Amino acid sequence: MNIYEKLSAITTELQTVAKNLDVATSNTKSYKAVSERDIIDAVKPLEAKYKVYSYPMHREVIESNILESESSYNGKTTKRTTLMTRIKTIYRFVNAENPEEYIDTVVFSEGIDTQDKGSGKAMTYADKYALMKAYKISTGDDPDQTASEDVEYTAKQKGYTVNVMSYITPEQGAEIQSLLGPAGMTEEELCKAYKIKSLSQLPANKFEATVKRLKEKANG
Repeated sequence: MNIYEKLSAITTELQTVAKNLDVATSNTKSYKAVSERDIIDAVKPLEAKYKVYSYPMHREVIESNILESESSYNGKTTKRTTLMTRIKTIYRFVNAENPEEYIDTVVFSEGIDTQDKGSGKAMTYADKYALMKAYKISTGDDPDQTASEDVEYTAKQKGYTVNVMSYITPEQGAEIQSLLGPAGMTEEELCKAYKIKSLSQLPANKFEATVKRLKEKANG
C-alpha cells in the first residue's frame, strides 16, 4: 500500500472519538472536550497496524505577543497580562515501509496563557488537529454553531489589537447569580438572552451592563 492508501485505510477504520476531557470554566461549570490523549490513543494502534509514522517535522513561531486587557468589578478596574504564541507546524505522515514516501500537512495554532504555557498549548493544539483533520476524525463538534464574542486586547510589544475572548471571573459570576432572584430572572433565562450555554461564558465586557440591568429590574 502507498501512503495515500494507508491514510485512507486508517480513516475508514477510525470512529468518532468520545469527549472524555472535563474542562472547568468555573467552580461549578465545566464542558466536555476531546483531549490530545483521546486522539493519540485512537490513532496510534492503527498507525502501527498500517505502518505509518507521524510527527511534527517543523515548527515556526510566527507571532508572539504580550496582550493586555481590562475588566471592572465593584468599581475597580483590573489589568491582566496574557502571553500569546501563534505557531506554524508542518506535520508529516511517513510510510514506514518506504520512508521516502510521505505527506505533509500545515497547521496553524495559538496558545494563550497568563504564565509561560502558551507555546506548549499551541503545540498541543497543532498536533491534535493535524491528526484530526488528516484522518477526518469526528468529535461531534462544529465551531460554526457558536458565535464568538470579540474582546479587544492590546498587543503590548507591537501596539496593535487582536480579537480574542475573555469571560467573566467566578467572582463576577457569583455577583450576577446573587442578583438574579431579586430581578425575577433565572440563570437559564439570562443565558438564553445572551445566547450562551452557561453563565461562565458571559463575555467580560458585558459584566457591568448585566449587573446594571439586573439591579434596575430588581428595583422595579
